[in-house]
Amino acid sequence: MRHTIKNGIITRRGFLTRSVAATLTLALGSKLSLAATAVRPKVAAANELAVTFTTSPSGFGRIQRPYVAVWIENASGTPIRTLSLWMLSPPRGTRYLDELRRWYSGATTDPALVPTTTSPTPNPGSYTVVWDGKDDKGSVVDQGEYYVCVESAREHGPYSLVREKVTLGTALFKKTLGSNAELKDVGVEFRKHA
Repeated sequence: MRHTIKNGIITRRGFLTRSVAATLTLALGSKLSLAATAVRPKVAAANELAVTFTTSPSGFGRIQRPYVAVWIENASGTPIRTLSLWMLSPPRGTRYLDELRRWYSGATTDPALVPTTTSPTPNPGSYTVVWDGKDDKGSVVDQGEYYVCVESAREHGPYSLVREKVTLGTALFKKTLGSNAELKDVGVEFRKHA
């Protein structure tokens, strides 16, 4: 019985040789690709990323306290962890939640996320929110580039977003991310757990 073409004739030996070679190529190729993804280093469990910022509402008279969201995005801009969400208590609080435009557009796919990360709207002042290096599912993330996002919005008021890229590896660092309208002195510190 002939299976492979040799001078116009199919031979069983040629068929078996090519089949074994193809099988080995597929098997080794998949193991190499699995090995390449398995060796990506994770963010060290002993480290944390502290995000600091100041809310400074502008205006006069009775001013509504801002809704504030602090979250982390991966290098492609996909939200991976909501660190904090400050808003009024539901159901009234969800009315203006979409004013946090960037957070709302990407982070609201999980209906359980809002009740688990929510706390009351903050008074003007300085705050620190800490990220333990895990995503919303509790898995430690890979070392690499991430966006730190701090967003603020007030009911019928101004909107602010500070979004900057940071690289998490083995080196500890401190970085100023800037200010924007009602968000002042936004910064990060990649440090050992406090």
